[in-house]
Amino acid sequence: MRASLPGRQPGKRVTAMNTGSDGLGASTVDIDTFRRMAPLSQRRTIVEGFDAAIVERVARELLDISVQAFLRALSLSTSTIQRKMTNGDRLSLVESDRVARVLYVLDHATEVFGARDLAAQWMTRAHSELDGLKPIEVMDVQPGYDRVRNLLNRAVFALGV
Repeated sequence: MRASLPGRQPGKRVTAMNTGSDGLGASTVDIDTFRRMAPLSQRRTIVEGFDAAIVERVARELLDISVQAFLRALSLSTSTIQRKMTNGDRLSLVESDRVARVLYVLDHATEVFGARDLAAQWMTRAHSELDGLKPIEVMDVQPGYDRVRNLLNRAVFALGV
């Protein structure tokens, strides 16, 4: 059993970046901070776990969908994430990675479509190239994430999506 650090609540991880006691995702500026981080700093933040509050912020503020729809699309347990949100806990590495994938693709789609709301609409609508699934619904595993990025890259080079 690992010893707890002084002043640290059990079950909460310490983040490498200066985001206060709540960690990345607890404040509005945190998502922008994450986007500006170097890739290895982003990796470290994902490994340490986003604050569970980021789930609601990404779902509602960035994608304009319900938290339940967001969690279902990413194959994440609604009850587990809701508990973590209520308790102010961190997401696991896997949970944080799936949320980060959404942030990466949303940024890429925003560049492609020129507006975040258009990017969010594209991510949450069924696509024929994804067998009728929504881009967000296939990003829970690497091949699906790669396929979504490929579709966006095709749009950049006017190959159609």
